[in-house]
Amino acid sequence: MDVLPTRALRAIAAGLGALVLCVAAPPRSAGAASSAFDVPAETVVAITIPASARGADVTIRSWDRPQIQVESDGADPSVTRRLVIYGTVRYPLAQEIPAGVFRRRVNGQDVGTVTLPPEVFPYASFRAGPHDYMMVDVTEPARMTITVPTSTALLLVRASSGKTEIEGYRGANLVVGQGGGRVDIEDSDTTAFVQMNTGNVWIEDSTFRRVRVRVNAAQVAFERCRSTQIEASSVSGTIVYDGGWFEPGLARFDSQSGNIALGVSSPAQVTGRSQGGRVYALFDRRPGENVEQRGENDATAIFGSGGPLVNAVTQRGNVYLYDGSAARGRRERRLPEYFSGSSPPRRPGGP
Repeated sequence: MDVLPTRALRAIAAGLGALVLCVAAPPRSAGAASSAFDVPAETVVAITIPASARGADVTIRSWDRPQIQVESDGADPSVTRRLVIYGTVRYPLAQEIPAGVFRRRVNGQDVGTVTLPPEVFPYASFRAGPHDYMMVDVTEPARMTITVPTSTALLLVRASSGKTEIEGYRGANLVVGQGGGRVDIEDSDTTAFVQMNTGNVWIEDSTFRRVRVRVNAAQVAFERCRSTQIEASSVSGTIVYDGGWFEPGLARFDSQSGNIALGVSSPAQVTGRSQGGRVYALFDRRPGENVEQRGENDATAIFGSGGPLVNAVTQRGNVYLYDGSAARGRRERRLPEYFSGSSPPRRPGGP
């Protein structure tokens, strides 16, 4: 991390950090369909979808051009640019997530609140110093496509609700915070943090050097993903990691009352534990695969003669361990529902 050696330099940096170079999106003519903005490498892109744009359908893609392009079926969003100095107290080299307080519902009734504690998520491959900071504020619930450069240092998405789809993102870091609706991440390769209250988080065909997902009651599904470091947690939502690969590194899934289902497609040693539920091993034992059952709520499954250590822990839910994918023969988008019951489903891959 760069350290500014004198108070004078700190004052200069603070002044630059506060400098705002407003670049308003140009008015769109009747025949125009998009607006484009030239940006340098390692730009930070912050997309905000407030409650006033609730129900917006936003797709975010990346390309090999030094430009941000915004296409909208409705009004153009507000786009502004400023210069931010990272590696300072105000802009650290990490995402600081404040505590989140959410309503807790059981059978459709409010029964109190739940609190997700504050957390710090360090950025990967992110240098200290000045970065162009592009702010895209969605102003109405329109259908919109925003394309960002593959050289993006950090993509921040904050949304009240609606559908947010991130396709083919190759930037260094991705941070998504959404209250409800749906978040889809497809064919991406990055370091990511995702937080959601209710709704659905669906992540497909993606590779993560590090990924952190935490939700209240949202349903979480990973399909055909490859992870080096992964932490996924919920208060009551079901978490499914289906047909996935684990590289050597941290791998932990935990929930207070939700179920956890892990379908493994690579060598791994997976341990499942539940205080008030059960642990089920739902696979045909093949050469190199073995299960050590230590009571109905504690088991370790070895896939492919063993590999990275993976832990799945729930206080009051169930844990399901299986090989490969459960999506065969059923609608993939219903995977969390498939594993959300209190009793074990049929063998994955069955009819």
